[in-house]
Amino acid sequence: MKMLVRVGMILIVAGGLALLAAQTAPLDKLAGVKTKAEIDALAAKVRSGELKGAQNLFDRDKGPYRVYTSFIDKRKGAADLHGAADEIFLIVSGAAQVTLGGEITDKKSTAENEFRGSIIKGGTTSSVAAGDMISIPAGTAHQMDASQGQVLYLVIKINRP
Repeated sequence: MKMLVRVGMILIVAGGLALLAAQTAPLDKLAGVKTKAEIDALAAKVRSGELKGAQNLFDRDKGPYRVYTSFIDKRKGAADLHGAADEIFLIVSGAAQVTLGGEITDKKSTAENEFRGSIIKGGTTSSVAAGDMISIPAGTAHQMDASQGQVLYLVIKINRP
């Protein structure tokens, strides 16, 4: 009976220590909450030029996904094709033309399964604006054109195994 009580006490202490460790461990960079106010503040800094380039919201090196911003001002963005990642774009502000499909005529490899160029031949072009969502399966060429204004969008990039 004493042995059973000791084993029980050891399990209770071990469980308590594991719970304490879990509560004090830092969160994975993919975990967390970004409020509308935080995203709006980030968007204002990107639009004003205070911040340049993609701004990570949730990211982990070689993680299963990444969430970041993209901003295009009075120009056509690069034509991209990701062979091993799906992407979802959520337009935060502005408007653009998006082309999906077709072929990147001057395609160059930038990394494994990643290609970039300047022009897509063929494909389907649609107008997008704030609140719209775009789904881009792996292997689909895509390009945003904000030549007539600017567009700020969130990118959710889901890496395939």
